[in-house]
Order: sequence, then structure tokens, then C-alpha cells
Amino acid sequence: MEKDLKYIKKKLDDQESISSELLTDFLSRNILNNRIEEYIGDYPTFIEPVVLGKNVIIGDDVLLGPNVYIGDNCEIGDYDEISNSIIFDNVKLGEIFKLDHCIVAENSTLTFKNLDITYSILKGKTDNKDDLQKEKLE
Repeated sequence: MEKDLKYIKKKLDDQESISSELLTDFLSRNILNNRIEEYIGDYPTFIEPVVLGKNVIIGDDVLLGPNVYIGDNCEIGDYDEISNSIIFDNVKLGEIFKLDHCIVAENSTLTFKNLDITYSILKGKTDNKDDLQKEKLE
């Protein structure tokens, strides 16, 4: 899994295009052995498979899965729904996010409310939805 994550991260860093097939392939091959034993939060709902890194903080009434990878030191906001997605390390998401088939780049901080998006790459640091850096997955 680490090799695949490094490959996707390198493509993001080099601003190369990423296909939705790459995302689907990663999730189907690597999220089979889910790991959800360590997180900080009250009773999120998991639809397995889900893999959580270390020091993941999960808000109230969160739905994760299926096919979700969340890296280390992430914070998932209240009322978020995330499916078929990769959240890299050190990401903070705002409240009422609905992400499906998305990749959130490492060190992104998206602290606004209300985002419903599919098949996209999200990155940057913003508290305003209008300033969100996003690209469509091909």
C-alpha cells in the first residue's frame, strides 16, 4: 500500500493527471485489510473497508466508507460523509462534507462548511469554498 500511496502522491506533487481508474484500482487492491481500531471521536459509522492512520480525529455523526483510506494526523469534521476516497496525511476537513471518489492532497486544510463533490482532487488551505483548489479526475 505504501508504494501505491507514494506513486499517487508523486503524481499530485508533479501536478500530473490522475484517472478515476487509478483511484478505483488503489482502493480495490489496498483497502481490503481494513484498520479502524484507533481513532479519536464518538461513535462514527463505518461501512467497511476503511483504513485509518494514526491520530485521526473524527467529528460527530460521521459516515466513513466503503473504500476509504485516511492518513495520519487527519481531522474529519462533523456530519461528513466520505466514500471511495483517499485522504492523505495532515488533512483537516470542515463540516458537512460529502466526498465520493475524491483524493485530498497532503497538508490540505479545508475548514469551510457544506461541500458535496465527486471524482475530484482537492488541495490547499482555505476557509472559503470559492478558494478551493480542485481538479476533476479524468
